[in-house]
Amino acid sequence: PADYSLAAGGHASTGLAAAVVGQRPPAAALAALGAAPRSAGGQAAFAAPVGAALAATSLLIALRGAVRRRDRRSHTRSARTQAAAQATQVAPASALAEEWVESQVRKASAASGGRLDAALSERGLVTLRELGAPARNQEPWKYSDLKALFDDSALAPLPAPSEDILREAVAALLEETEEGQDHARLVFVDGVLSPEFSRPGRSDKALVGGALALAVTGGAEVKARIAELLGPLPEKDMFLANKNDALGCAKLAALNQSLLEDCACVLAEDAEAPDSEAITVEVAFITTGSSPSCACPRVLVQAGKNRRLRVIESHLSSNPSDVSLSNGVCRIIAAEGAAVEHDLLQQKADGSRFVESLTAEVAAGASYQLRLLQTGARAGRVNAAVALQGEGASCNVLGTLLADEEQQLDLHSLIHHSVPGGKSEQLHKNIVAGSAECIFKGSIRVDKAAQQTTSSQLCRTLLLTKKAKVKAMPSLQIQADDVTCSHGAAITELDETEVFYMRSRGLDPGAAKKLLLVAFPQDLLGDLSKVAPKVYQRAIDKLVRMAAQ
Repeated sequence: PADYSLAAGGHASTGLAAAVVGQRPPAAALAALGAAPRSAGGQAAFAAPVGAALAATSLLIALRGAVRRRDRRSHTRSARTQAAAQATQVAPASALAEEWVESQVRKASAASGGRLDAALSERGLVTLRELGAPARNQEPWKYSDLKALFDDSALAPLPAPSEDILREAVAALLEETEEGQDHARLVFVDGVLSPEFSRPGRSDKALVGGALALAVTGGAEVKARIAELLGPLPEKDMFLANKNDALGCAKLAALNQSLLEDCACVLAEDAEAPDSEAITVEVAFITTGSSPSCACPRVLVQAGKNRRLRVIESHLSSNPSDVSLSNGVCRIIAAEGAAVEHDLLQQKADGSRFVESLTAEVAAGASYQLRLLQTGARAGRVNAAVALQGEGASCNVLGTLLADEEQQLDLHSLIHHSVPGGKSEQLHKNIVAGSAECIFKGSIRVDKAAQQTTSSQLCRTLLLTKKAKVKAMPSLQIQADDVTCSHGAAITELDETEVFYMRSRGLDPGAAKKLLLVAFPQDLLGDLSKVAPKVYQRAIDKLVRMAAQ
């Protein structure tokens, strides 16, 4: 408008400066400048503010450019610093694991013990050299405390116990033998089969014993059969997976193969019709902490057609001061129509370390049930891979981890559906107290050919303290389109409403908390109180201690 005057001048400069910094459209600012009357006085009054505005604008542009360049340099330096820090963390951990593996090979080579099979051990050594050591930049080991698992620089083997002390300690750990009980028991102490505590059982349906003993009694044919079944290694010869599915089995499985001295074998032949009763075998691996090298427990189970097997595998320490590492491998083979129940029970000393790589191959119409219980070890990890390879195959994986103080307990699992009509169910529970941590990473993979698959996965966690931690990572990878699959995770504290209900029935807070904790995993422990009452009682005792926190 003709009567619009910018006599003060500052409005124009403010408008132009605002346009530069994005607070006002440039067109509006220019219109404001052009709106002043074109009189000589107006031009003189207007010239000075415009010059100031242009100078201010140039300064603002220069400042914004400088700020942006500074931010880019800062971001670049920050990214470089973080990358360098990560590399610094990864390199020592990887070097630590590699150094530990090499030290175990050296110590075992210097020991007097022989190997189960020279060819198997040699192949294990070759594979060991080909594979990289576990590192935090590898997906399977991303969350694991490698220092707690592999650093034994400050740890020394314990003195070897006397025969009387060892006999008393082992007897206290093993389950009582009931009258009329005829199931087999294999007890390995520091990797050596103990005839004193083992018993062959009275079943004529299966070969049960240590691999060394069976090779002597069964001859060359049995020896060759065992060697053939022990040959394939997980994630090297079988259960090959992409890096996101990998469980981290290969390196440690190759170490187990290279140091293998004996193996617990359960080999059941085919049956014409399904067994009416299961063949039960108890396998116990006990470490004293006095061995210079790591323990390498090995289990081989082959269930023939229509056979029913139950294997109760336990890992224990005879000395509460045991700090040794057990590096186990287990292979389960269930033929057509077979049924295998497998209890994997880890209750080692608080300062010990434990890793086991478990594989199960399930044929058409066969079933496999794994019940995992971990309560011991400073760092304990189970890698479990199940392949449903025949139509109608099924599996049920139940896991319970009880972690306290500074423990880190892991379960990394993979259930692979590759054929139609398979069924799988996985239910996992963690109870975490102190500053402990539990890790659950479970993958269910359904191939395109595995139509009409039914699968479910659920992880539930109770955190009892402020510093308790859990990492729960359930995963479904489905390529088929005709499936019924679900997965989920839940993390919570004890429900105050339930505690209040218990207190309203006359229980004090401590008793109410104890009752709730003991009840939480009962649906997964099932009949453990009957088949392994000492193991069950040790788990309950730990829950009671955790309830007191």
